[in-house]
Amino acid sequence: HYDPSSVLLTERVAIVTGAGQGLGKATAILLARFGARLAVADRVGETLAATEKELAGAGHSVLARHLDVRDRDAVAKFLADVASEYGRVDVLVNNAGGTFFSPFLDVTEKGEHTLMLENFVQVTSLIRSVVPLMPDGGAIVNLTSIEAHQAAPGFAVYGAMKAALAHLTRTLALELASRRIRVNA
Repeated sequence: HYDPSSVLLTERVAIVTGAGQGLGKATAILLARFGARLAVADRVGETLAATEKELAGAGHSVLARHLDVRDRDAVAKFLADVASEYGRVDVLVNNAGGTFFSPFLDVTEKGEHTLMLENFVQVTSLIRSVVPLMPDGGAIVNLTSIEAHQAAPGFAVYGAMKAALAHLTRTLALELASRRIRVNA
C-alpha cells in the first residue's frame, strides 16, 4: 500500500489528456489523491463528464474540457484556460491516442495521417505549448506501448509512432534536464 500523503503534489497543477476512461482516468484520480490540481481533457464528452464528477465529488480541484488533442486551436484555448485558472503546469501526462487494426498495405494515406497526428504530432505540439508554462522541476509523462519495441502486424504505423514517441521522450529528457524537467515514458 502506497501512502499518498508521502508524495507532495499539493498546489501542483497536472494536465492529463485522454482522461475520460482507462489509464487517463486512473492517472487523473491518482494525481488528485496526491493533492494535485487537475486540468483534464478527453474527446468523448460523456466519459469526461463522469471523470469530472467523480473528481469534483471527492473535493478535488478540476478544470475539465471536451477536447480533441488533434485540434491545435482547441488545444491553445484549453491551455489558455489552464494558464488563466492555475498560472502554470507542473505535470503533463500525454495519454490521449488511439489506433485501429489494418495490415500496413491496406492503411490509406488518410488513415496513416490520422495515426501520426493522434499518436505523435499532437504530443509534440502539446509539449511545445506546455513547457513555457512549466517551472523548473516539472514532469512530462508520455504513454507509449509495447508496440514501440516489438513488431505488431496490423499496427505498423501505430507502432512506428509509439517508437518515435519513445525516442522523443529520451531526447527531451536530455534537452530539458538543465531545467530539471523529467521526461519519462
